[in-house]
Amino acid sequence: MRRIFLFVVLTVALAASPLLIACNTAPAATPTPPVPSTAVEAKTLKLGCTLPFTNSLGIDTKKALEMIVPAFNQAGGLTVKGQKYNIDIIVYDDKYTADGGRAAVERLVNEDKVNYIVCQVGSAPIVAGLAVTEPAKVLVFCGGASGKIISPQNKYTYGTATWRTNLAPLFPLLTKNFPNAKTMVNLSPDDETGKALAADNAKVATALGIKVLDNIFYPRDTQDFAPFATKIMSLNPDIMDYPGAVAGTQFGLQFKALYEAGYKGVHVSPMQPNLIEVLAVTPKESMENLISIIPSTDVPNPSEMAKKYRADWVAKYGEWSSASLNWIPAFYAFIEGVKKADSIDAEVIAAYLSANGLQWESPNGKGMLVKRPDLKNDRFCDTCASLDFGIFRKGKYEYLGTLSPEESLKANEAAFGGTWK
Repeated sequence: MRRIFLFVVLTVALAASPLLIACNTAPAATPTPPVPSTAVEAKTLKLGCTLPFTNSLGIDTKKALEMIVPAFNQAGGLTVKGQKYNIDIIVYDDKYTADGGRAAVERLVNEDKVNYIVCQVGSAPIVAGLAVTEPAKVLVFCGGASGKIISPQNKYTYGTATWRTNLAPLFPLLTKNFPNAKTMVNLSPDDETGKALAADNAKVATALGIKVLDNIFYPRDTQDFAPFATKIMSLNPDIMDYPGAVAGTQFGLQFKALYEAGYKGVHVSPMQPNLIEVLAVTPKESMENLISIIPSTDVPNPSEMAKKYRADWVAKYGEWSSASLNWIPAFYAFIEGVKKADSIDAEVIAAYLSANGLQWESPNGKGMLVKRPDLKNDRFCDTCASLDFGIFRKGKYEYLGTLSPEESLKANEAAFGGTWK
């Protein structure tokens, strides 16, 4: 009986063993694949810039770009059609000359393969570079004063500084504050910038009843202005105008020479002097009765963007300087233009902006693209911006008021004719 029982148990065990083996050798369950990440890796968008490394305009604009571009990237950069981009900016010295400008632009376009150039300062290097950028369909957002920058044949170039549009609002302020000032002399650099601005200033002043006695031109690198001051005193103008002056030391040397020659009239300038550099070489009395545009960072109630820019500058570089503020709007206009066109294609962006215009905000206030019918250009190509005015009295600036971009546009339409928007 016991043998029978053992036989049954053994038989059952042997019969079950294939099932046990089958269970033990079954393939393991396939693991669930990981969920793909939805994060998009940022690409790099290369921008170019040429600046003069020999004066505060170029040096400070380079420092500004080295401050704002990394901050822009850290804040999230630029997103176009779902793709994130970080900005990389390449800056070369244009020596403030036509030859230097063209060489720097050729390097950016042909070697670095940039499709966008921003924040250039001088007219001579900008105009020379257009022979490279326009055929290559490179988008340019730049400063400069020459009307050649916004010539109708240029399809990819936008003037984002206000040198061509700030005179119409500035000179009425001059005549309002000094109604008896009737004669003027322009003291300007002998280059593309100086000649263009002297011609425009003379045109606006003449329209307001101010007689321009002379346009006096000096080499861009001049340091001794005594001979020019002697000639100016022989003309005895009520108003001294400084179209195209560099904001720093050289400007101070001009004030100094005129002060020492005995000039006691009115001064006017579309650019505020860099007070740190100017007052290092001339007494504050030499600037008495200077009416100029002042930076948006220096008004009684600056915007949050302007306050942050100034605070960031002081934290990074120490002593405050406003010399970069006229040129950096180009960067902010470019970013806004890419967003509005929703494209990084230069042709697409240019087509959108030329037809629709653009508005933006920078630390130096608000700006907008306008047409220039007076220059036979019916595309949006130039800039009217908010303008802050001040007068230098008793060693410091007094705030005179602010015009909006729209008010600036209306002043220019009244002065030059046509519909600009």
